[in-house]
Amino acid sequence: MVNVVTRRAGFAGEHFAMVPPAIRDRALSNPLLSGLLVTEAGCFRAAAGHRADRPQGAWTHIIIACVNGQGWVKVAQRRIEISPGEVVWIPADEPHAYGSTQNNPWTIVWAHFCGPNASRWLAEINWTDPDIHTFRMGMRGVATLGLDDVYSTLEQGCSLHHLVSARIALEHSFSSLLELTSVSAAEKSAEERTTYVRESIIASPAKRYRLVELAEAAGVSVPHFINVFKKQCGFSPIDFVLRQRIRLGCELLATTTATIGSIAEKVGFKDPYYFSRCFRRIMNASPRQYRKSIKA
Repeated sequence: MVNVVTRRAGFAGEHFAMVPPAIRDRALSNPLLSGLLVTEAGCFRAAAGHRADRPQGAWTHIIIACVNGQGWVKVAQRRIEISPGEVVWIPADEPHAYGSTQNNPWTIVWAHFCGPNASRWLAEINWTDPDIHTFRMGMRGVATLGLDDVYSTLEQGCSLHHLVSARIALEHSFSSLLELTSVSAAEKSAEERTTYVRESIIASPAKRYRLVELAEAAGVSVPHFINVFKKQCGFSPIDFVLRQRIRLGCELLATTTATIGSIAEKVGFKDPYYFSRCFRRIMNASPRQYRKSIKA
């Protein structure tokens, strides 16, 4: 069977941008793009008659976000209806079909892309329906994805700059989707409170912090707080405090003539020797070496 895409000459107000095959093939060998490359993207508005039948699948991955109207997607012999605020990801080489309803044709923002990083993103996102890779994120959620930035970038050209910018825009969309799918409503509240705690540490790293007090400020248990905190920034709360103190130490070393001991005290270390040990571990240089290197 042959893959078929049915599309009228154009939908009113549509956007469609495609990377020419010759440019695409060169881009796939570029280290900046080989991990993830957008091959085409666009926006179809009130796309009456829009339909794609690909019994052999597409060689690219496809992401579709429904902005308005209704449509449907069929993957692995399952057909589901797609409504505004829903996102669907169709993996490369997966036989599929999708289309707009006749009575209420959908408006969609979409992108085709390839590269090994695509499968990695797909695996990380927590889909509502993991078998057909759909997620209902609501209209506000779809707006935060920023898929419009992908096609608008490619509409400007296909230079290396444009292709890299389109890739970054798509990764931003994936990152937003990852955040939205990883956090339940209850977790969202905990995430927001933990973010506030983290920002407080950044603002005042020299303060004395106790893990129990930080968790209480976030309104969760200590183990839960640690898990949420590490998910947000990759470090445990205590390690994050230490790194923020070293960050402030770097700033003072660069902008003042204060002694190492006084700087250690200002950033929250009672023992200047411990400050120096921590500084060397994180910055791979002693405070004195760091100051000398930036003022050389």
